[in-house]
Amino acid sequence: MQTSYHMKDNNIYQKVITRIDSSPENIFAYLGTTIGIQQWFPELSFKGTERLLFDLGNDEFEDMEIFRYENPKFIHFAWAEGEVEILLDGDGDDTQLVLNERLPAAFENAARDFSGWQFKVKSIKNIAEHGEPEEMDRQHFESVQKDIEEILKL
Repeated sequence: MQTSYHMKDNNIYQKVITRIDSSPENIFAYLGTTIGIQQWFPELSFKGTERLLFDLGNDEFEDMEIFRYENPKFIHFAWAEGEVEILLDGDGDDTQLVLNERLPAAFENAARDFSGWQFKVKSIKNIAEHGEPEEMDRQHFESVQKDIEEILKL
């Protein structure tokens, strides 16, 4: 998995790239449906192809717009005060997944959010290749979060 970060115009950006031994069609089923996405991100669900709901608990939900939904290649949606896009490019069982995320530089817990999406990319890869999401390694997660804070000077 490759990661990169940068800051521009009061926004911070993350790019995560990984190869997955599965077809774009199979991977998109985990990205673009409620049944699929809840296997690696249980708090998320779809309302058609225009809205994504984030269950914050206590009967509170964040309703996020889906800007672009193109099965099996692309999904782009609002994420808090920023946005996330996931692109799939592949042939047969060899697919490159690219996740791009943008958040305002002032976004509280941005490094934790970036670290979280890296973990989610690993989960997508693991579930597409082996049928189950990645196990959370809290120590590694926090280490990645600290690295991101240092790189972006957050």
